Amino acid sequence: MLVLAPLLLAPLVLVAPQGESPAPEPMPGAKPQLLTPPEQSGLRSKLIGYLAADAAYEAATAPKDRERTNKRREKARSDFEKEWERLGKKGNLMASMADLRAVFENCFELEKPSFSLGQLRKETAKEDGVDYSFFLPKGYKPDVPCRTLVMIPGTAAGAGAGTWARPTDHFAATWEKTPLLDDSIVVVVHVPNGLELDPTPDFTREGAEAEEDRRNGAVFSGLGRVMASHNVDRARLFLDCGRGACGFGLRFLSTFPDRFAGAVLREPTAVDDIRLGSLLGMPLLLLKSPANAAAVGALAQRLEAISPGSVTVLDVQDEYPHKAATAEIEQWTARQRRNMTPARVVIEPNHDRFNRAYWVDIDRADPLLGAPLDARPRIEVTADRAANRIVVKTRGVESFFLFLNDDLVDLDKEFTVVTNDKAVVEKRGRSFRDMRDRMVMRRDWDFLFPVMFHSVVAKAADEK
Repeated sequence: MLVLAPLLLAPLVLVAPQGESPAPEPMPGAKPQLLTPPEQSGLRSKLIGYLAADAAYEAATAPKDRERTNKRREKARSDFEKEWERLGKKGNLMASMADLRAVFENCFELEKPSFSLGQLRKETAKEDGVDYSFFLPKGYKPDVPCRTLVMIPGTAAGAGAGTWARPTDHFAATWEKTPLLDDSIVVVVHVPNGLELDPTPDFTREGAEAEEDRRNGAVFSGLGRVMASHNVDRARLFLDCGRGACGFGLRFLSTFPDRFAGAVLREPTAVDDIRLGSLLGMPLLLLKSPANAAAVGALAQRLEAISPGSVTVLDVQDEYPHKAATAEIEQWTARQRRNMTPARVVIEPNHDRFNRAYWVDIDRADPLLGAPLDARPRIEVTADRAANRIVVKTRGVESFFLFLNDDLVDLDKEFTVVTNDKAVVEKRGRSFRDMRDRMVMRRDWDFLFPVMFHSVVAKAADEK
């Protein structure tokens, strides 16, 4: 079973303390903040109580437990709704993204760990039999979000493809006893021996689909459980790929771009047979050694053509996995933060089942299998808030969803959606319930979209 991370990327800036990621800059024309910080904090506390009570009710199975937890849920919901209504007299809170982000930030209640901190811990996702390891810093607090690195160990020294370094060995050779561990969570993927990651799957081959699910599941099974139990900062989640996993890392990022704030590639390789357009805006750190300089140069050039300014190349001189570069890698991660509402989103699927990113979701599209790379489905969406206009360009896409908030368009007004030069004017009401449900399902407090827009793409004259 594939477990998605629960519901499961520059210039130098000041490094924020643990749990205090800098808030994104307000969008031009954004609605003003309505609440004071104490009012935001009070409303957030009531939201945390409501979401916790709702989760307890959903988890209860016995009739008495359902009755008991339902009473708590109803009271928590009433407390939140009364406070929301009271503060809503100052203005429309649903229109103020600054207030919504402050209220929903870090809104999941988590328990204190019952085990010793400050050491790598191995566990098993029993539902699918996947092992994983993770590290919580000694100063970890369940109410403070932590920057998190997901490490995919490289192949073992002197071993062939599909023989992976032991997670404990790779952790020791990279981040163990470094300052990053003072305030960061690390999840170490256990790649099954014999399973290669980098080769692009040939989905015409029997079993290729299941193999790709195993690759994705090896990453998400452990990460999903860590995110459900411990305070992973959704905006500061990074992928750290070792030797033999960097090609897969780019493929994985292109499939799930909106989960990560960036990625580190310790031994980059060519990925000529996959599309990388979905990585628009994704910060990438490529470690360049004398041995891989040509491959890094070619890859960096290709990525820069897709997303100018997003690639950083770090020259390294020590042997792989380049522990001497840990301080510079840590500083690079400290400068990155995911943005869930980029004004421009491109989706170039490399898999028929995974074709969404940020606030755009391909609903129906032509199958990828058998089509050349340059003829496969693609969607490019650009929001112009000043003009209250969204432009959509598609190829091979039958229908799509847009998830909208007031970062992207002013929802108090009519907005225009232009799809392949055909314009429609829309007016949609915001739904708190739908926004909350989507946020909870994804378990991502940055996923705040109170409006869903669905459209069927009109066929061109030569397609009718």
